[in-house]
Amino acid sequence: MILERFPNVKTYVCASGVTPSGKIHLGNFIDLCLADAVKRVLIDEGYNAKHVFVIDSHDPFREPPIFAPKDFIARADEFKGIPFSQIPDPWGCHESFAKHFVAPVVEHMRDYGMNFEVVWGEDLHRDPRYVNVLAKVLEGSERVREILNDVRRRAGHRKLYPEGWIPYRPQCENCGIIDERVKALRYERFKVEYKCEKCGFEGEVDVRSGRGKPPWRVDWAIRWIALNVHFEPLGKDHMASGSSYDTARALLRRFFNRLEPVSIFYDFVYLRSDGRYLKFSKRKGIGLGVDEWLKYAPPEVLRFMILRKDVKDISCEAISHWFFDPKEIPRYVEDFDMWERMYFNLGKVPEKQRERVKLTYILSITGEVPRFKPSRIPYLTAAIIAQRAKGNVDEAIRILQRIKILPQKLSELEYRDACRRLTMALNWVRDYGREYSLLSDKVPEEALKLSDKEYSILRELLSVLERGTVRGENIKGYVRELAIKVYGNRKYVRRAFQAVYLAVSGKPYGPPLDKLIFEMLGLELACRRIRKVLELKGYV
Repeated sequence: MILERFPNVKTYVCASGVTPSGKIHLGNFIDLCLADAVKRVLIDEGYNAKHVFVIDSHDPFREPPIFAPKDFIARADEFKGIPFSQIPDPWGCHESFAKHFVAPVVEHMRDYGMNFEVVWGEDLHRDPRYVNVLAKVLEGSERVREILNDVRRRAGHRKLYPEGWIPYRPQCENCGIIDERVKALRYERFKVEYKCEKCGFEGEVDVRSGRGKPPWRVDWAIRWIALNVHFEPLGKDHMASGSSYDTARALLRRFFNRLEPVSIFYDFVYLRSDGRYLKFSKRKGIGLGVDEWLKYAPPEVLRFMILRKDVKDISCEAISHWFFDPKEIPRYVEDFDMWERMYFNLGKVPEKQRERVKLTYILSITGEVPRFKPSRIPYLTAAIIAQRAKGNVDEAIRILQRIKILPQKLSELEYRDACRRLTMALNWVRDYGREYSLLSDKVPEEALKLSDKEYSILRELLSVLERGTVRGENIKGYVRELAIKVYGNRKYVRRAFQAVYLAVSGKPYGPPLDKLIFEMLGLELACRRIRKVLELKGYV
């Protein structure tokens, strides 16, 4: 679609952007990930392409993040209307408020396999490419007003831009604000006269100085032209009729006689918390930050969680929402591992799905795509073994090799991945997966919803484990025979194993039962957990 709309382009530009009003979270990362993925595809197809990440650091500050230091929140009114780039960092570790929140993204871009050009708002608004387009807009202010009002009127908006409106907001020379309280009065040859409603100051600003900016609806269209953007992903809110996307697109088509960039829309990310779903928010600090994800899971897993989502028609549908639950991080990693196995066994994947499996996996990988399937530690296994090794990753790897979950000889990639997963899984247990702590006696809810026959199997198993009459791999045969005896047939053997796994580890599946009980958890802990389940249900 990009090649059809913009043929014969020397370098295709994929853009993403963010307003640095608070913690840049996983929802914001979708923008970056989609732009990077499209850039990669273009390059793989033999075209020149680049990714520009635009920081709206010239936007006005409105409200402080609720997690900011109390002294900054108390002074927040002093900064209202001031550009983010000109506000001090509340934590005192970066040059500005804007750089504090952008730094974690820029610092970790290579971890996510990204290479993008960072464009700061304060620099963009001084860039001659931008200023020359801006001048055309200001010279044609009346036509711009007509176009924007037409779009808004068709969408049912009653509030329209008045006659004489100039699409520019100077920064007040006296009090420093750059928001809608600064009214542009006249424009002529790069100069805008204005009056500030906050402090009453009247002055003049040269738009080439960057001391001001157009409202977002106009700014966006100018940016597309100045940076020569061909693709930009957008949040679902831009699909609304009369949105800033509609007005920016109308300006490109009707004022500049140019087509707008190709877009793909995506829905929001919501945090599951106490049975509720809260929309990720930069200012409220809701949701994991881009840097925080790396504390718990590999970067390729986050890319995969975004790129695996499918959309039938990018012109009228959005990539579906994501109900994110930090407790489900092990499942997210397992899903990636399953997809990786599919990629290395494409012959067993239905033919019509092969291309999607292949492309999604390749675009998820942050470095060179492995030639052979690497050995990966299942996430929950890593969580248990990391605890047994007390955080010593080399000791944990030796345990994993001894129980044959990892091969004796590891490639550099496998060793690096093992170290990373062990550390991340241990962090996850401490912060979100406390029921998987080897010190925890918390009984999983699902283990309290079993049938009488399943509790009978657990009671018999506990008895032989405590007597020591079943050891090693014999436990699998014992559980199978016990299930057949209790149920009277082989039909429910799988349910018996699921009951044991639930009681011991909280999940209805896991590594081989003998390894889980005798090597990973240890016999004493496994017995204690089974006994706890039976005690709560009155079976012992």
